[in-house]
Amino acid sequence: MADTPQPELAADGVQELPLTYARAQLTQLIEDARENDLVTALTVRGRRRICLVTPEFYEEAISLMRRHS
Repeated sequence: MADTPQPELAADGVQELPLTYARAQLTQLIEDARENDLVTALTVRGRRRICLVTPEFYEEAISLMRRHS
């Protein structure tokens, strides 16, 4: 599908993709996270709504939050 938007890399290193296009690319987005440690933010009307990250990334984030609370 040539007209399907591809994720765009934001200045903070997170790739962004409108949620409406994510389903068709979900396998690739998951592989981006697993193989390249790339975080993908799914957006609605240009605002980030959720991020795809690896379980390791998530566990590290939770651990850091607990240490700083």
